Amino acid sequence: MKFTVSPTKACRFTVAALNGLVWISSIIVVGITGYFLKKYSHDQHLIFEMCISAIVLGLWLPSFVLPVFESYKFYYAIPNFIFSYLWLTAFVFAAQDYNESQCELNAPFGGSCNLKLTSEAFIFLAL
Repeated sequence: MKFTVSPTKACRFTVAALNGLVWISSIIVVGITGYFLKKYSHDQHLIFEMCISAIVLGLWLPSFVLPVFESYKFYYAIPNFIFSYLWLTAFVFAAQDYNESQCELNAPFGGSCNLKLTSEAFIFLAL
């Protein structure tokens, strides 16, 4: 007997909504890190955060439409798994940069602490 997984519509819409949340979070992270990269001196952590969020912007566009269709076979499961670890790495970098000591003194030097912590929060949401 062949075992098949048949997710319900509620499960499919939940997957689509969560993929949409990841995409929206990556929009916000791209905006904040782009601002920091343009305005302040920066390190590799910001570049890594920008690369991950920019890649997700391009790859995740179909991910919140495809799960609604019956023919969808969880194509984004493996990229989701891979990018969850990349987002986790970006979150660790952001936590190290912004939570160790005085926020203003860490990279990017002089950047707004509110924006830094907002970026960290949306990186966490994208996990």
